[in-house]
Amino acid sequence: MTNQLFSGAIGILLLASSIPPAAAQSTVQVYGRIITSLNHTKTGNGASKIDVEENGSKLGFRGSENLGEGLSTLFGLEMGFDASSGAAISPAYRNSYVGLKGGFGTVALGRLDSGTPVRSPIFSQALSIINLAPNDAGATQIGPNYLNLRNRTSNAIGYASPNLANFVVRARYYLRGQPDNVNLESGGKSLDLGVTYANGPWRTGLSHGRDSRPGGLLPNEFSSKWQTGLRYDIGWVAPYVLVGRDSYANTPASRRNVDYWVLGVKFAHKAHAVVLNVMNRDLQTSLTADRPKQQLAYTYALSKRSELQAFYDHDKVDSSKPGMDKRVFGVGLRHDF
Repeated sequence: MTNQLFSGAIGILLLASSIPPAAAQSTVQVYGRIITSLNHTKTGNGASKIDVEENGSKLGFRGSENLGEGLSTLFGLEMGFDASSGAAISPAYRNSYVGLKGGFGTVALGRLDSGTPVRSPIFSQALSIINLAPNDAGATQIGPNYLNLRNRTSNAIGYASPNLANFVVRARYYLRGQPDNVNLESGGKSLDLGVTYANGPWRTGLSHGRDSRPGGLLPNEFSSKWQTGLRYDIGWVAPYVLVGRDSYANTPASRRNVDYWVLGVKFAHKAHAVVLNVMNRDLQTSLTADRPKQQLAYTYALSKRSELQAFYDHDKVDSSKPGMDKRVFGVGLRHDF
């Protein structure tokens, strides 16, 4: 599979090099969002706290250049920051890429995530089926820390096919380093594959990921990941379900197979929307415990770019231990630009 990916990339480069220079048209867009909320958090029987929390703010630059003959180059640079304090996140850039788009689809290289033209085979598939309640950051984050959707990867090459009879295929291969320095390549490799289907009110998809490392996988790496889901959107109401299994390099005291599921529904009417998510994930570090979680969110669109948010998140964290419940009430504001 690795040789096929690199052979395909070389073929695309040779194709691009055969195109004569043209009077190309280049466009650049500045974009971003700021999302903050005032949260009331209580864990177990302990004291509660109130704070302003960051929920995924970002600033980015992206663009394209028309090369003619149906080809165009793509580029982007997106940084994240903590809107509640002004601090930068680490690493500084959420994504940074350059790519090529044509009749064959889209190829991109660099630090890739769902915000790039090739998107993410696993994460983007999940978000095409389920709704967040209301953000995938802060107290309501579920993508990376709950569902293990592996969105953002460094040293990566990604591909997205054109729309083929309502199907889109995505693939991403990347070189991985040690957990404390993923940019220091050390023989670790990962491959993610996904296919999505959308036709009228129906959306579905299937994705697979796997890790490899000389000498064997590390505890946080998985030998395989499978995910599928289904959504039916009839306008004012959209029920959905997402299920998956992560298979890890386990120990005698931990699980090899970790199952998760999300069952949810979105109600929408004009500027109002309500999202309810109920989910569960097996704890990998335990042979018997799981992690139930419930979310309820209400949003009101002040405009096409501004949104009021209110949410409740209840995370059991570890069903085998008392006093681990985390409850968060929040109200916030989101503005896209």
